[in-house]
Amino acid sequence: MKQKSNSSFLIYDASAGSGKTYALVRHYLQTVLKSDNPEKYQSILAITFTNKAAQEMKTRVLMQLEEFSSDKILVEPTDLFLEIVESCGTTKQTIKQRATKTLSHILQHYGHFSITTIDSFTHQIARTFSRDLGLSSSFELMLETDQFLEQAVDFLIEQTGEDKKQTKILTDFVVQKAKDNRSWDISYELNNIASLIYNENHYQQFRQMSNKTWTEFLHLQKQIQILMANGVEVINNRSKSLHEKIINLHIDEASFSHRELLNQLEKGQSSNPSSIPSKRLRSQNENQQLLKKSASQYEQDALSRLQSDIDEWIDAVAYLQNKQTLLDLIERQRVPLSTLHAIYQTTQELQLKQDIRLLSGFNSLLYETINGMPTPFIYERLGVKYTNFYIDEFQDTSVLQWKNLIPLLENATGSTDSTVLLVGDAKQSIYRWRGGYPEQFMRLTKGETPFSISPEAIKLPRNYRSRDTIVTTNNSFFKQAASKLRTPDYQNLFVEGANQETNNKPGGAVTFTFVDGDTLDEREPNYLEAIHQHIIECETRNYKRNEICVLVRTRNQGVLVTEYLAQQEIDVISAETLLLSQSAIVNVLLSWIRLRLNPSDEVSRKVILDYFWANEQDAYDWDRYGLNKPIKDFVDQINTDKHAFSFKRFAGANLYEAVEYTIDAFGMTSNLCPYLSGFLEEITEYTKIKAASDRGFLSHWEGVKDRRSIRLTSKNNAVEVMTIHKAKGLEFPIVIFPFAETKIYATQPTTHWLDVSQREFAGFSSLLVGLNKEFSETSDENQAIYEAAQETQVLDALNILYVAMTRPEKELHIISYDPNKTSNTYADLFVEYVSTNDLPKCKENQFISGELTTNPTASPIGRPTKTAKWIVNPNVDATFRKSKPFGSQDKNNAVDFGYVFHEIMARIYVKTDVEEAVQYAHSQGNIGTDQQDHIQNVIEQLVNHKELESFFNPNNTQYNERTLLRPDGSPLRPDCFVLLPNKAVAILDYKTGKPRPAHKDQLLEYASFFEKLGYQITQKTIVYVDQKVSLEHIY
Repeated sequence: MKQKSNSSFLIYDASAGSGKTYALVRHYLQTVLKSDNPEKYQSILAITFTNKAAQEMKTRVLMQLEEFSSDKILVEPTDLFLEIVESCGTTKQTIKQRATKTLSHILQHYGHFSITTIDSFTHQIARTFSRDLGLSSSFELMLETDQFLEQAVDFLIEQTGEDKKQTKILTDFVVQKAKDNRSWDISYELNNIASLIYNENHYQQFRQMSNKTWTEFLHLQKQIQILMANGVEVINNRSKSLHEKIINLHIDEASFSHRELLNQLEKGQSSNPSSIPSKRLRSQNENQQLLKKSASQYEQDALSRLQSDIDEWIDAVAYLQNKQTLLDLIERQRVPLSTLHAIYQTTQELQLKQDIRLLSGFNSLLYETINGMPTPFIYERLGVKYTNFYIDEFQDTSVLQWKNLIPLLENATGSTDSTVLLVGDAKQSIYRWRGGYPEQFMRLTKGETPFSISPEAIKLPRNYRSRDTIVTTNNSFFKQAASKLRTPDYQNLFVEGANQETNNKPGGAVTFTFVDGDTLDEREPNYLEAIHQHIIECETRNYKRNEICVLVRTRNQGVLVTEYLAQQEIDVISAETLLLSQSAIVNVLLSWIRLRLNPSDEVSRKVILDYFWANEQDAYDWDRYGLNKPIKDFVDQINTDKHAFSFKRFAGANLYEAVEYTIDAFGMTSNLCPYLSGFLEEITEYTKIKAASDRGFLSHWEGVKDRRSIRLTSKNNAVEVMTIHKAKGLEFPIVIFPFAETKIYATQPTTHWLDVSQREFAGFSSLLVGLNKEFSETSDENQAIYEAAQETQVLDALNILYVAMTRPEKELHIISYDPNKTSNTYADLFVEYVSTNDLPKCKENQFISGELTTNPTASPIGRPTKTAKWIVNPNVDATFRKSKPFGSQDKNNAVDFGYVFHEIMARIYVKTDVEEAVQYAHSQGNIGTDQQDHIQNVIEQLVNHKELESFFNPNNTQYNERTLLRPDGSPLRPDCFVLLPNKAVAILDYKTGKPRPAHKDQLLEYASFFEKLGYQITQKTIVYVDQKVSLEHIY
C-alpha cells in the first residue's frame, strides 16, 4: 500500500526485501518533479554506504527520468509514473516535460548530481574545512586503513633499539604475549590489535590520550602497583585484627567447620590473599555454621559476640577483592594500551611526514571542528545549499557520522519545503565492529530526536523479494529466536519487526540439513559434500548455476567452498575468495621476483620447485638439491630439456618485462587465466604511480594481496560464493548457507573503556579492561555493563543470521548440525525450530518448510564436461584428499612420503628402533593409523634385508643424515653410512621414486668424498622403496 506523509522528517523502517530503494527513488522523483525548476535535484543530498549502492540509485533515478521522458509513458503509464503525477498534483504531460528537462540538466551538470557515499561526503567536508582541521590543502586521502596500519607497525618495529622507550614498550608486549602462550611474531600481534586505533568505538579515547608520554604510562604502572599493594595491606591488617580477636576467644580449632574461618583469615594475612572470602565461608556464615554442631555452648556464645565483626570483614574483604580484580584487569591491558598508544603516535607521525590522512579518522576531527558552527556558515563553506536529505542504510551510521550530519539537517526539518528521509532496518545492522550503531535508529523510530520536530516513522510492511513460504518461515523463525534476547526493545525488533506481509508469490522452500560430526574438522567435509549435493539437486530442477549463491560467514569458509567446488568441476565466481594470491602461477612469479633480491631464498625456491616437479623425478631429492644449489644450477634444474629460462636476462629486465619474460620462457601463456592477467594488471597499476623496484612492489603486494581478486562478469554459468557481509543488499534465486553454526556470543575477547579517577590513575580518565566474567563480578554496575555487551553480541549474531536468511527469492538451504546439547550457536536455533514446528523430513537429516519445485523460467542445462577454470590452489589436494597408499605418484603424496620416510629412517640405527620410530611418526601426525602397519612392514623388509647386514648392526658405528663438508665448504648429506674396521665405509641412499641415472651419480659423489679421505668403500647401495623394497648396488 502506498504511504503518504506531509512530515518534513520521515523515517522508513524497511525490513529485508520491502522495496526501500523503490521508496527512495520515488521520494527523489517527487521532490525533483514537483517543481518546474530543472535544477531542483541540486538541492538534494542522497547518502548511501557503498559505491555500488550509490551507483545503483543514480542509475535507477536516471532510468526513471528517461522512461518518464518518453512518448510511450503517456500511452502506457507505469504505476510509479502515476504515483508521481498524483503526488505532484499535476498532469502526465507536465511530469513528462519536467522529467525531460531535469534529465538533460543532470547529464550536462553531472557533478551536481549528489548521490554519494557517506565516506565521499565526509571527504568533501574535510577538504572544505582542511585549514580548520590543521591540514594542508594538498593532503592525500587514504582509504586503506589496514594497509597504513601495517606500514606504521613496520615503522615502529624498525625503530626498535634506537628508541629505548619504544623498545621497552615492545619488549613488554612480547613478554606478555609469551606469558599468555600467544604468538612470538610481534608483527602479527601488533597488526592484530592496531585495528582498534581507528575503530570509532575506540578512536576518541586514543585522541584524548594522544599527548600522554611514555613516562606517564610508566607512572601509571607504578600507581597500579601501589594501589594493589595498598589493597593487600588493608586486607592483611583487617584479617590479622579479626584473627587475633578470634584466637583470644580460646575456641578449640577442631570446633570450626572445616576450619574454614581460620583458614580464610590466615590466607588473608598472606602476600597473595586471593580467592577470599570463599563461597564455603559465605555459606557457613549465612547459615550460622561457622562452628560444628559439636561445639560447646561457651564456644558458640563467644563467637556470636564477634558476628558483626565477621560480617564486616567478609563484606569489606569482598569489596577490596573486587577492587584488586579490577586493578588486575587494568594492569593486564596496560601493556597493550601503551603499545597501541605507541602505534597511534607512529600513525600520526607518518601522516604528517607523508601529508596523508586516513578517512577513518575524519569523523572525530570533523565533529570537533564543525560542532557549534552555524549551519549557514557550513553551507557557505561547502558552496552548496541542500534542503532535502535522503540517508540510506541508516542503521549502519556511526554516532559521530550522525552528529556531523545533524547541523546540516536541522534547518531542513523545520521547513515545509524540505525533507529529511532516513531509511534503515536495525535487524540488518551488521557493522557494529566499525562503528555502526543500530540503537541510534531504534531510538529515532520511537520518536527520540535531536531536532525540534519528531519524525514520522513509517513501516514498509511487505516483502517483495521472497516467495511466500520463505517470508512466513523467516517470520516464525525469528520470533522464536527472539527469546535469546532479554532487552524488550531488541526482542521487539524480531517479534514485531519480523512480521512481514507476503506479496502473493506462492511457493518457495526452506530446507534444514544437519550434517554428522562431533567436531568442526569432522563436519567440514560433510558440509562441503552437502553444498555439492544441493547444487546438483537444484540443477535437476532446472536451476542454472548462476542462480545459486553460497553464503558463508568467513572468507576462509569461502575459500574452502571454492576449492572444493572446483574439484567437483563446478565453476565459481567470488570477488572475496578468488584471490590472486591463491594462484600457483602468481605465487611462482612472486617467488622468481624474490629470487632477484635474494637468489638463496629457500622459501621462494621451494615454491618454484613444487610447481615444476614432475612425476618421474624423486620428489625428496628434487627439493633437497634444488634448495642448496647455486642459482645457475637451480635454474638448470628447473629448465631440464623443456625450457630455456635465463636468470641473467630475467634479473636484468625491469619488473614488468621480467615477469612477461618468465611467463613466455616457461610456456605459461597456454595457461593464461584471469589470475595471471590480474597479476600483470597489478604490476602495471603499481608502476604507474611508483618506481618499479622489486622490493617496493613486494612490499605493496603484501599490503594488498588479501584484497586483490580476479575480475569476472556474472554472465558465466557459475555458482557465486560470498560472505554474508558482502551479500547485504543483494538477492539471489537460491541461497545455500553452510557452516551455519556461528557462536551467538562472541568468542573473541572484547574490551571496554572504564572511567577511572584521574587522581588515582596518574592522570588517566579512562583505561581499557577486558570485558569478561571476572569484570562482571567486580560490581553491580560492571555486571550491567557486561550483560549489556553480551546482549549486543546476541543482537549482532541474530542480525547477521537475518541478513543471510532474507537474501533468497525462491529457495533457502541451511546446512548446520545437531549439537545434541546447548552449544550457544545458530545450530541450537535451527534444531529448536525444526523440532518445535514439527517440520516434515524430506530425507535423512533434512527437513523442509514448503515444497521444492521445478524452475519454470529456465530450461535444463547439462553439467559441464570441462574442468572448472580459474581455481588454482596448490593446497587443494592436501585439504580434501583421502588417504592414498604411499608411493602414489601424486606430487603432494610423493613429497610427503619422501620426507616422512627419510625422517623415520633417520631415527633408526638398529633393527629394534623400527617400531618406536614409526610410532613417533604416527604421534606427530606424519602418518595415519591406516598407513602405520604398511610402512612398518616396508621398513622391516629393509632393515632385515640380507644384503644390508653391515647396516643397522649394533657392532658398527652408523650415521644417519649427517652433513659432511667438502674442502670448498659445500655440504654433502648422505642418508646413511657406516664406519667399518680397517678404515672402511658402507654407504646407503634411500629413494622413493623411480630409478634415474642421477641417483647413481649422487652415490658416487658420496663415495668420492670418503675415498679422498683415505677410506675404502665396501658397499654403495641405493634402496628403492615403493610398495616393496628393491636394491641397486653400485660397483
